[in-house]
Amino acid sequence: MTKKVLLIIVEGQTEQIVLEDFLDEHFANSTIRFDVQREDILTKWDANKRIPNIKNSVTRVIQNYLKKYKFLAKDLTAVVHITDADGCFIAPEFVKVKEDIGQNLFYTEDAILVKSEKRKEQIEQRNEMKANNAKILMANDHFSIQRLRIPYQLFYFSTNLEHVLWNERNEVATEKVQKADEFMESLSSSIEEFLKEYLPVNSELPYKEKMKMSWSFLMEGCNSLQRGTNVPLLFEMIKSDVQ
Repeated sequence: MTKKVLLIIVEGQTEQIVLEDFLDEHFANSTIRFDVQREDILTKWDANKRIPNIKNSVTRVIQNYLKKYKFLAKDLTAVVHITDADGCFIAPEFVKVKEDIGQNLFYTEDAILVKSEKRKEQIEQRNEMKANNAKILMANDHFSIQRLRIPYQLFYFSTNLEHVLWNERNEVATEKVQKADEFMESLSSSIEEFLKEYLPVNSELPYKEKMKMSWSFLMEGCNSLQRGTNVPLLFEMIKSDVQ
């Protein structure tokens, strides 16, 4: 019997480096496949500079993957989607202009620093777009693909994956892959156990309640700039749905 595919949509290669081996080892009843976007589809404008329908965007990603690798919708057991929070839920007053910062965008514990008023406006627009899209996707538990209901769940790293793993919100892009490799080599526990330390809700609660509360927590104040993740719930979802 052919194993069904668990498709995991991620922004970058680092998520695959960190999660793939653990998932392959612990969820052998499914074929784990990563679809690396190399961009954030929650903040991607269309060609006409309009905000696209995020559900259509995700549907297109899934359909493109199936077409490229010659799978059918019935081959999928579920679709998992992981995004970086990027501080998107903070209020506009926490996006602050600081002309002497060394880079165009700098995340802190309680603010996003930018070099100019124009950049501030751009980041406020990005945050609004991403927050709205995240709210739509977190409330969405399936996608209809080829007339089949495919289970779907959105998870997050905050501020981003690098922040959760080695406590660096502003990692240099060119160093992320190497540092992810080094992190995994030095990790003494499982990645599941490590990430559980940064789950912002009581792990004893039922799964659905934890998912809802983890997102509610992220939306409060400056929590989307804090070090946290609900990716441990991804493992729980797979255990219940896939095994």
